[in-house]
Amino acid sequence: MKKASPTKPQNNGMAFGPLPRCKGLFKVWQSSPPERLKTTLCGPFKYRKELSLISFVQRYVHVHTWLYGHYRAFSKLLCWDPSLQAPYHASPLEIAAKLGINEKSATAFWRHLHKTTPENMYANLVETGIQVLPLFHPLYPPLLKTIYDPPYLLYAKGNIKRLQTKKIAICGTRTPTAYGRAALATIAKPISEHSLTIVSGMARGIDGLAHEQAIRTGGATIAVLGSGFDNIYPPEHSTLFHALAEHQLLLSEYPPFVKPQRWHFPVRNRIISGLSQAVIIIEAKRKSGSLITADLALEQGRDVFAVPGPVTSAQSEGTNWLISQGAGCLYASEALFEAMPQLLSKTGESQSF
Repeated sequence: MKKASPTKPQNNGMAFGPLPRCKGLFKVWQSSPPERLKTTLCGPFKYRKELSLISFVQRYVHVHTWLYGHYRAFSKLLCWDPSLQAPYHASPLEIAAKLGINEKSATAFWRHLHKTTPENMYANLVETGIQVLPLFHPLYPPLLKTIYDPPYLLYAKGNIKRLQTKKIAICGTRTPTAYGRAALATIAKPISEHSLTIVSGMARGIDGLAHEQAIRTGGATIAVLGSGFDNIYPPEHSTLFHALAEHQLLLSEYPPFVKPQRWHFPVRNRIISGLSQAVIIIEAKRKSGSLITADLALEQGRDVFAVPGPVTSAQSEGTNWLISQGAGCLYASEALFEAMPQLLSKTGESQSF
């Protein structure tokens, strides 16, 4: 399927618009070389300047735990004060004016800032095995940075090295047929055998099965959640969640306490496609959330593939339609690599797309 320009996105049905950009955040990145940032954020630190950077990351996480759903307000906050110190000394009225939020929300945010400390909140995350990846972090996925609206912060649990691999997204129906299950096993096995990481959303059906298939074949997989880590959804995937947290990788743009909401999942899908070099759809109805992921992938300049299915099956209407519109047809287990031979190279994820 022909890729759309990632610099001119179409309306993708998200719950929020494109994020306004600010040079303030990127001054943090430019002021500290990547190698020093990597040492500071991932290991021991020795310098007063690095202590200052640690404090900045703690404030970044602290304000994000309340502003995680206020994307424009978070951007305006970074423009107002890239060091993130001003809001701790501002009144609710000033916060409301600077962030463009109502006084009630500003008061709630002010209370959040003074109810807990950045140090304690950051320490709680570390104690529960959660790593934080701000947009400027050296381990933040390079491909994800290239999308129109990358998350300002990712919460991670598990093997962070999975982010340095080439990734393929697999999505599909929540009610797969026997054919869909068999097709998934056929398509996913060579992906794992070629050391590619399978990305999906841990949802019922194809998503959960894709993670399980990767684990079963000794491959790598990443689950992108639509809730915080303290609220496993769907609840029947609790065992899968803990298996992924122990040996694979869980990602979320939501703080741990956030419960799943309906609108979180289409928003989450932009991360699934944004992390990946290509998106594969296996069984989807004509009106399906998986087709939203396919649209997002095209807007981000990613390749989209679909597994053809019986014309008599409603579960294959969406995938067959995608193929009719130009999506790559995965007619066999190796068809992905015929279309994208660059996936077979042994290098990790590239720094650009």
